[in-house]
Amino acid sequence: MEIVLATLADAANTSSDGKLNLMGLFDTLFAGAMPVTHPSMQLVLRIRAEPSETDREHELEIRCMDEDGQELFKVTGGFSVQAPPGKAATFNHVVGINNLTLQKYGGYTFPIFINRDLKRTVELDVMKAEGPAGPPGTEGGN
Repeated sequence: MEIVLATLADAANTSSDGKLNLMGLFDTLFAGAMPVTHPSMQLVLRIRAEPSETDREHELEIRCMDEDGQELFKVTGGFSVQAPPGKAATFNHVVGINNLTLQKYGGYTFPIFINRDLKRTVELDVMKAEGPAGPPGTEGGN
């Protein structure tokens, strides 16, 4: 099993014909003061399963960690991948993260495990905003 795409976005969905739609990809947040609560983000995964990995149960675990190794949250769940016999399958998984409170500036990570095996890590940097609106292009410091 391979995670071919893992990113944070403002919005994401999968269309009825299976296309992954992403808007507002980011890896940095700017905050004027701490703690800060980010109202909404999406952790977007595109996963490829080989034929031998289809038609059976798998375990997904996603953690959010600060740079000191403290776990902010963990999400776990099961999934199975359906595909025609002998065919690989690629699918999208979008995890909504709402009202995430971050206590300090610095680096945060989202380690992603499939069947207890670390497959990918998404990084997020939280930096101090330069003034009330943040650096240019940050849309109000978020």
